[in-house]
Amino acid sequence: MGWLFGRKRDSEDANEMLRRYNEAEAARLAAMTSGVAGETATGDSTRVPTSASLSVPSGSTEFLVEDVFTITGRGTVATGTVTSGVLRVDDDIVVLRDGALQAQTRITGIEMFRKHVKEVTVGELSGLVLREKIEIARGDVIRPAPSG
Repeated sequence: MGWLFGRKRDSEDANEMLRRYNEAEAARLAAMTSGVAGETATGDSTRVPTSASLSVPSGSTEFLVEDVFTITGRGTVATGTVTSGVLRVDDDIVVLRDGALQAQTRITGIEMFRKHVKEVTVGELSGLVLREKIEIARGDVIRPAPSG
């Protein structure tokens, strides 16, 4: 493989480490999708919830902003991950920074890896196309606007 800090690295070591990681990740994902008990690294048996039990009331929906950019002709796009709940196209949202209201707008589109979708759920990486050009930054939290 090459020399690293005066010590030659063996390519089999890196390949073996990658193989072990891939096996552990595949087992973890299989346990998450099937909803059966899985073994953790410490040997503890844990119950992994199924997607049906992951439903969260819309009041606790959160989207954590990782990056923001502007697309000419489309508007402001906030990329990030849904940490709880579901966000849909045409939802009215509020942007919070350090718990304080920063802005309020509407989702006009949602994209995931060059696909247009109508909604995003927990754990999905996506880009939210927002109606107005608003002040939004990495670390902000997007939540549905309170109704009423």
